Amino acid sequence: MNVILLRHGIAEPHGTRADDDARVLTDRGKRKMKEIAPALAKLFPKAEAIYSSPLPRCTQTAEFVAKIYKMRVKKLDILRPGSDPDSLQKFLESASERNLIVVGHEPHLSATMLHLTGMRADGEIELKKGGCYRVRWSSGGGTLEWMLPPRAMR
Repeated sequence: MNVILLRHGIAEPHGTRADDDARVLTDRGKRKMKEIAPALAKLFPKAEAIYSSPLPRCTQTAEFVAKIYKMRVKKLDILRPGSDPDSLQKFLESASERNLIVVGHEPHLSATMLHLTGMRADGEIELKKGGCYRVRWSSGGGTLEWMLPPRAMR
């Protein structure tokens, strides 16, 4: 299985809305995701499904990607901020698709990448907004294929 872990694009700052979960992408975040989505499709052309956190900033990000792939976005509660990486692993084990794009939040995505690959980080790692990991994964373990910052994809 090949999994892309994509962080949502640039969103409104914390505190912008009374409900932090309701934050959306900024105009700049939208522009950058319009540039990133086609590049992701070139790097990962065989995506079979796109899963997203149900929070607006992630679903908006996923929609830019889905438009390029001509797919629908499927929302997953296990991609909400603070979710347990083991929940996503269990989901992957049951998924019928072999090439997935997962749109979510930090630090959940980095924690999931470390969990799937068995890697450890001596310090803090963080995926930039619009950046992604590609993990080749099976129930026996995973390998980090690459990590790309948004600038490289634009």
